[in-house]
Amino acid sequence: MSPRSRPARWRELLATCLFLGQLVVCRSGEGELPRRPSAFVRLLNAPQAPADGYLLRVLYRCTGRQAVHLAVVASSETRSEVAVFRRWWACGPSPAGTVKAVRLDFPDQMLYRPDDVLRHAIELHGVELRVWVTEASPGPAEGSYETGLARAAHLLQPLSPSSRPFKVHPRTLRWDQEILWSLGRGRAFQCQAQPDAEPLLTFAFASSGESFGIVKTFEPRRDRSLEKMRQRRIPSPRCTIAVWLFLVSYCPGHFCGVLYHLSAKDDYATPSVLLTHAGTLHVQVVMASGQDAALQSPFLVPLYQWCRVELTLRGRLANLTLVCGESGKTKDTLAYTFPDHLYLDDTEGRFVLGGSEYIHGISGFYGPAIYYRSSTQPLSQVSEVSLPEPVGSLGLTRWFAQCRRFKEDVSAWLRLYQLQQESELAQESCLGVYKEQATRHQEISPGPQCLPWDAPFPHRRAAVYRLLWGAARRQGHQQLNSERWGRALYRSFERRMTAMGGLSRLRHLLPLLLQAGCLRYPRALYLASILHQTGLGMKRRPGEALKFSLLAAQQDGRLAGMLLGHKHHLGVDGFPVDHDLSYAYYANVAAQTLADREQPGEEQAFVESVRLIDEDALKVQTKESDDLFLWLRFQARRGVVEAQQAVSQMLFWGQRGIASNLQAAAKFYEKGATQLQDPALMYDYGVVLLRGQGVKQDIPKALEFLKKAAEQRFARAVTALGWYYQVFEHDYRRAAEFWERADGMGDAEAASNLGALYAQGRYPARPKDHLTAYHYFWTSATRGHVAGAVRLAVYLNRGIPGQLPRRPLSAVLWAKWVSEQNGYLGSVLRKALDAYLQQSWPAALLHYLMAAEAGFEVAQFNAGYLCDQDPDGLASRHLQLDCVWKYYNLSTCSQRPVSYALIRMGDLFYAAPHRERTQDVQAAVRMYKAAALQQDPQGLYSLGLLLEEGVSIPCSALRELGFNGSACASNYTVLLELYQRCRDHVEEHSFLPCSLALVSVHLKYLWLLHSSLLKFSGAIAIVMVTALSLLAALSRLHRGAADLRDSV
Repeated sequence: MSPRSRPARWRELLATCLFLGQLVVCRSGEGELPRRPSAFVRLLNAPQAPADGYLLRVLYRCTGRQAVHLAVVASSETRSEVAVFRRWWACGPSPAGTVKAVRLDFPDQMLYRPDDVLRHAIELHGVELRVWVTEASPGPAEGSYETGLARAAHLLQPLSPSSRPFKVHPRTLRWDQEILWSLGRGRAFQCQAQPDAEPLLTFAFASSGESFGIVKTFEPRRDRSLEKMRQRRIPSPRCTIAVWLFLVSYCPGHFCGVLYHLSAKDDYATPSVLLTHAGTLHVQVVMASGQDAALQSPFLVPLYQWCRVELTLRGRLANLTLVCGESGKTKDTLAYTFPDHLYLDDTEGRFVLGGSEYIHGISGFYGPAIYYRSSTQPLSQVSEVSLPEPVGSLGLTRWFAQCRRFKEDVSAWLRLYQLQQESELAQESCLGVYKEQATRHQEISPGPQCLPWDAPFPHRRAAVYRLLWGAARRQGHQQLNSERWGRALYRSFERRMTAMGGLSRLRHLLPLLLQAGCLRYPRALYLASILHQTGLGMKRRPGEALKFSLLAAQQDGRLAGMLLGHKHHLGVDGFPVDHDLSYAYYANVAAQTLADREQPGEEQAFVESVRLIDEDALKVQTKESDDLFLWLRFQARRGVVEAQQAVSQMLFWGQRGIASNLQAAAKFYEKGATQLQDPALMYDYGVVLLRGQGVKQDIPKALEFLKKAAEQRFARAVTALGWYYQVFEHDYRRAAEFWERADGMGDAEAASNLGALYAQGRYPARPKDHLTAYHYFWTSATRGHVAGAVRLAVYLNRGIPGQLPRRPLSAVLWAKWVSEQNGYLGSVLRKALDAYLQQSWPAALLHYLMAAEAGFEVAQFNAGYLCDQDPDGLASRHLQLDCVWKYYNLSTCSQRPVSYALIRMGDLFYAAPHRERTQDVQAAVRMYKAAALQQDPQGLYSLGLLLEEGVSIPCSALRELGFNGSACASNYTVLLELYQRCRDHVEEHSFLPCSLALVSVHLKYLWLLHSSLLKFSGAIAIVMVTALSLLAALSRLHRGAADLRDSV
């Protein structure tokens, strides 16, 4: 008998008491006619799920010769309401209820996972426990549940086969079962249970409404029974998808993607949930007959609040549910029956959450999304709807409500200042004689004389209202340009923050940033995120940092997209590792980078990887008025080709501290092309003429210079000619010929263009070939072409069915590489470097932190270096995190870490324990070894010091450094080899310390082996030195006395 818990016994006793109480109440009515009591039956301790050997207690009462029936009815995919367990017993009239215990017995296929003995398991859709009372009968066949005199039922929640336990078989196996069991021993139990729920998204995702989203693919089930069931359900699926949404606006086009399934042929498959421009939900499916079908919800998805969209499919039935509000306050449901069964093979094609190349994503945010591959019950009926974390604590609804009120106030005050300006202009105009006298002698009202615009500025809004007042006086009537006002507020914040003592009052300046972000200037929100994440001048608040970074990314902020992509790539600062989500952010920034490079603006600059320890790179930084640039410009005007190339590139891209100036760059291009006939300058001049950048577009003249450069076998000019034939002549044959020729010369852009022709099916006389396109894009990317890398990342993220598997991590790395060439990142790096050269430490630290949090390795190194140097106690006084550890550590996690960071991390690992970390000697060894592998003598020297202090260095690390097996056996041999390599290094500064260390090792070795001889020799040497010293002193005294006598 299975033991029962105390609460279960109390519930049973309470139910019995209530039943007996009902009997007493029925018999206690005076003056009433006696009535025959009715039959009654109840389940006292029904289980929650099927369980083998469960002892069930049934409370019943019969009014005559009757029978009590108990049955377990199960439904599966192929059969419904099958009785898998039956019991019945006779009962007679009884004034009180009777309790009977019945032990339930379920088939093993309903309780256990399949193994070598239990070959199959039943996937249950529902299990119901039924009990009823009928008139007396000779057997259980008489009297059905529906016609029972009294009845009760209870639904059980069956487990999926993958979630059930294995059965321990006590009986003796047949010979064939025993052979199978022995052959599969240790293998059958290694297969872990596969959960039915497949997470599509576990975190928040900011969608800017563009063609980028999260791609997910599903593999066949590892469990054989589950895979067979999945294949059987393809023409009649049973599944549920659920996704959280927060809409900022509805779709600008007819549709935008929520969550949809694309087949291998890139057609919409089952299920595809889209959002319409009116705010309704559109569900598209494919039926088993191959026909498309769709349904549209009659309800709208509201703006500015979290809603959960649930779609449940079962055969040809669809149930669409929308639950909105943080506590599920509103709920809309639509049930629909399609003409035919649906068709769903979730292992074919891919699922996309958001945008893709075929449809734009929503403008808003995604919360956690999940796909139940075999669950059909709507989630809103299973449990109470609650907003999951981290989206539950973001407070987006409150932010957008406050922002909307702020915009309304700004518009109202702008109109008020415009009315003030109109009033003042009217007063300044000429007045008639009558109006002048009336104005002069009119009575003054005793009430207030202040006009609305004379009121003081509201608290914390003085800066924005002062800007509005000045704009109204300068420009009069003008509509509110949110982004322009946001940029002005952001620049006001920068000026105040970088001023003397700005960091100490940073918390009071924060409203400027938030107001600028509310006016749709994403860099302000990004900076607010950085301040809350690092605790620069304020208390650290990671939750607020996450909110502002998501808001900035939703406004298409490049740096915010890089930050979110970087943190989901590495899983830092509490972000989960999700390469699909990371790629969605990086892909958006990478595509924006291509567009930004075509239209450079004042907020962009060329990305330069200058480390603060690189003295040579720091020396070549210049300005338009510096001697270096003036000398280069003088040399360029004299006709020096190298100087003209350098000056024109600096002016066109904005390099080395020079602001971008397309017109000035075009003049240098023209001079070098016409006078010097340099192929590189002729190409550059031809391109700017072809595109009209800095000069008026002149296609014939552009072709002339491009052909001259191509005649000199300049590969990029050959590619440009092919681009001309594609764009202007639409001659793909000639374009392909030029690109094939340039590709043979090693040009990166030519390979990318050839890949695009194959991907689009436009290569002359050849079909569409994605695999060939992939190979061309790979060639282009490895040659350093950004457009080729973007297209390569698309293929790596999607894969090619049957030819190329998905490689999300590689896609992330290529998209990240392109994103890190974005001009907005270059602008932040330029401001940081300029501030460092001017010794403006707060501005330098702030801008390096902005670039470091975006995942740029050079900025991470420079931020760590600045914190390490800590000029004026800047980091120690104003930062609430160990930025030396954090940013050096992130720098070492990159693909090509610099040896300086490796050495410093090794020092930090080996240093005395910190309040937030412990000593890790082996990690220090790994860091020093990595630095030594980069030919840094400091790494060799540090390994030697560790060995002298008794730290054991693994032989595997020594073998990586080129030590043979015999050397690992002796620490003395290893020490000698390490210090000799350090001494003989090409860097001169390592010679002296490594030589002294080598001498010290020899002396220690001599002292260890010949200590007695050395002690005896030392004593003799000391005696001899003492004797010689005494003799010298006596001789000096004797000579002094003789000199004194002679003088007398």
